[in-house]
Amino acid sequence: MARSKAQLVFYIVTPLLLIGIAAGGYLIYQRMQAQHAQNKKELERFGYEMVATTRSFETTGELGTKQLPPTFDEDKLTPTQKVIRSLIRDKENLLTENKDLQDSIEALQLQIAELEEYKKLNERFAPEKLIDELKGVERQLRAFLIRNPDAERFSTIQIETMAAAGAAEYKAYITRNRLMLSEDKKQNVISDYLPGYAFCIGDGIEVAANSPAEERKLAGYFRTEDASILPEALYQDLSTVIEPCQLTLREQLDKDQG
Repeated sequence: MARSKAQLVFYIVTPLLLIGIAAGGYLIYQRMQAQHAQNKKELERFGYEMVATTRSFETTGELGTKQLPPTFDEDKLTPTQKVIRSLIRDKENLLTENKDLQDSIEALQLQIAELEEYKKLNERFAPEKLIDELKGVERQLRAFLIRNPDAERFSTIQIETMAAAGAAEYKAYITRNRLMLSEDKKQNVISDYLPGYAFCIGDGIEVAANSPAEERKLAGYFRTEDASILPEALYQDLSTVIEPCQLTLREQLDKDQG
C-alpha cells in the first residue's frame, strides 16, 4: 500500500516538475534573447557613434596621423568595443595613408611624363640627329629651287648658299621654339615658307658677295654659323641684307604657329 502511494506521488509530482523546468527554461531563454538583442543594439549604437565621431571631430596629431576624439573612456569599454575602436582607428589611418600614396603616385606620374618629354626633346636636338635633319632640309630645299623656273637666274653656288641659309633658319625656328615638328608640318615649312626666304637670301647674296669665292664662304657660314670664316666687310654686308629676310620669315612662322 505504501508503495502504491509512493508511485502515485511520483506520477503526480514528476509531470509538475517537468512543467516547472520547461517553464523556467523558456523564461531563461527569453531573458537571454532579450539580453542578446540589447547587447547587439548597444554594440551597433557604439559603432555608429564611433564612426560619426571619427568623421565629424577627428583631429591631426603631431606626426600627421588622424586621431579620434576622447569621447569614450578606454577603461570603461568592453574588450569587443576596444577591438572595434582599434579597427576604426586603423581604417581611418589606412585611408589617409592610401590617399597620400595616391597623391604621391599621381605626382610621380606627372614627373615621369615631363621627363619623357624632356628626353624626347634632348634626343630631338642631339647634335648628330639635328645635323642629319638639317642636311635633309637643305637637300630638299635645293632640289625645290633647282626645279623652280624662278630660280634659273641664280648660279649653282648661289642656289647651294640659298638652301644652306634656309636650313640654318629652319634650325633657328625649331630651336627657338623647342618644337618637335611632325613630318607634315616639317614639309609645310620647307615648301611654303623657306623658298620665299631662300629667294630673299639669293637677292641679298648678289649684293653682299663680290665673287664666287665669297659666295662659297657664305654657304660655309650658313652651314656652320662660324662668322670667323667671313671677312669683316662681307659679314657686315650680309648682316645688312639678311635681317629683313629673317624678320619677314619669322613673323610668318610665328603667326602660323599661333
